[in-house]
Amino acid sequence: MTEVGATDASGGANPWRLEAAGRFEQTTRSAGIGWRLISPDGSPQVGARALRSGHSQVFAELTAARAGLREALRHHARRLVISVPGSLSARLLSGGSPGRARRAARLAARIRTRFSDFEEVRVGRLRTVDPELSRRIAEELDVALHAHAERADRRIRGMEQIIARSKDVRLEPVEGGWIANGRYRVSLDPLGCECPAWTRRWAGAPIAGRRAQRLLCKHLVALAISQGIRTPAELVELARRAPP
Repeated sequence: MTEVGATDASGGANPWRLEAAGRFEQTTRSAGIGWRLISPDGSPQVGARALRSGHSQVFAELTAARAGLREALRHHARRLVISVPGSLSARLLSGGSPGRARRAARLAARIRTRFSDFEEVRVGRLRTVDPELSRRIAEELDVALHAHAERADRRIRGMEQIIARSKDVRLEPVEGGWIANGRYRVSLDPLGCECPAWTRRWAGAPIAGRRAQRLLCKHLVALAISQGIRTPAELVELARRAPP
């Protein structure tokens, strides 16, 4: 494999070209990603998919590049030019300094390990996103946004059920917090409960999964309601702010 940015060492034969892009929505952390793989004879193939946890715009672009790279390998490409819109994405793929983008840098490092599967890889900036690729990315972002809305609706319904169950919780003040039903210590600051529904159920889940899916246990709900946090949406948001 030649170094990124090196001159063509294969006699001028046209390389495969990979254009990778993404659209990230900050509020829901959803993304649509897409890639356009162009063969040496100029034939394009476009692929796209939704990301329900996109992390950042840079992460979305790099994930698109990784998907396109896999597609290039599937077609037995030997020389490849990768183009991405963002300057940071291009820099990370070239092995440059990540700055504060540590998560994206780790993904870029994993992608670069696959460069050795090619004879040559070059990385550059994508100045204009192909209209068909842009359309496919937008469609996949819509898919991700709809999925987020469906999950949010399910979480609200789930929280409503927990609110109903919280009515049988007895709270007694103790030094440093509260005791729920004479058994579990429970606190809003820091947020936590000793019951298995809060501690054991999510113990093995990744932090991102816990923050995205975990709901308050009925003891925490009862305490939150007693402190004026009453709506399902407020309680769902409280669960998201829970420490890892």
